[in-house]
Amino acid sequence: MPKGADRWDRPPVLPPLALADIVAGLYGAVGTLTALRAREVGGCAGQIIDLSLFEPIFAILGPQAANYAITQEVPKRMGSCTNITAPRNVYRCSDGKYVALSASMQAMAERLFRTIGRSDLNDDPRFRTNADRVANNSELDSIVADFMAAHTQEENLRTFAEAGVTVGPVCDISQLMDYPYIREREVLVNYPDPDMGELPMHNVIPRLSETPGAIRTPAPELGQHNSELLGEIGYTEQEIERLAENGTI
Repeated sequence: MPKGADRWDRPPVLPPLALADIVAGLYGAVGTLTALRAREVGGCAGQIIDLSLFEPIFAILGPQAANYAITQEVPKRMGSCTNITAPRNVYRCSDGKYVALSASMQAMAERLFRTIGRSDLNDDPRFRTNADRVANNSELDSIVADFMAAHTQEENLRTFAEAGVTVGPVCDISQLMDYPYIREREVLVNYPDPDMGELPMHNVIPRLSETPGAIRTPAPELGQHNSELLGEIGYTEQEIERLAENGTI
């Protein structure tokens, strides 16, 4: 694509996970705590928490509806960029790896320009303020991308770390498995597994200072607790055996 060309807008994409379910779960947890607090402090009766999958994920989009009401413009899809701050994107390095940059704060943008050897951009009217940079994001993004593409990921990370510019590596799962932060914080913990020997599991978060959580047991096998649970609700051993024989459980 020619430098300065309008690279924005692209087909829509879906997240590779159940994002609506995850976000709704967080809202549901907060809603439950709020209802419990209302009963504890205000004497409120029990409440029904009305929560859909759609509303929480729509809420995290921010002021999209207000912006459209004011401008009557549908924003273009910009990938890892944004139409409110610049520069910000994911950039390919010379070794095929990627780095992520967020330098939208004025001081950070100025520091970035000096670090890539383009102090002149600080006086360029196209990039002087955040509003200017957003208006000319395509041109600016090409300049930053060219610098990143001329260096390896390690070189870029070292350069920007020394300069105090917020640039971080984009890691795939193979890199994350042994990433220093994850290893030192024990973000992943290996637990025994009857089939695989051991498997990495996510550690408990958040970490409470006085009542820390812990993983007490491994995930159960399919149907492992059928007898125990059905027995608790009144099924006899013979009834459970019949359910197993006819394929119900």
